[in-house]
Amino acid sequence: MSNKVGLFKRLLVNFYDLILLFAVLYFFTIPIILLSKGNAVLDNIFYQTYLIAIIFLYYAWFWKRYNQTLGMRIWKIKIYSRYSLEISYMQSLKRIIVSLLGGHILLLVSNESLQDKISQTYLERVD
Repeated sequence: MSNKVGLFKRLLVNFYDLILLFAVLYFFTIPIILLSKGNAVLDNIFYQTYLIAIIFLYYAWFWKRYNQTLGMRIWKIKIYSRYSLEISYMQSLKRIIVSLLGGHILLLVSNESLQDKISQTYLERVD
């Protein structure tokens, strides 16, 4: 039995994580709306940086602490560094940036995604 994680399962994990991340972003936006007295903050660079930091912390903290996000936990997948079991914050940052640029596309022709190659990480099923 192979521990390889295919494209479809990766997309399902991403879908689960995006739902959870949306809830987290919504929760952390409430204080900003209260502090700005309900004014729109979408065009504020500080608010956008705040949201980007939350997205990074969501993924990096779960990957570093548990080797999996909540979406990965549901589908029994863990993430590992090629050189140690724990991935670094820099690997997390590389992985997030490349995945935003379409890192799963390489899975159509290869066994490894682009974010796996660039961040020197790999996903593995754990049963």
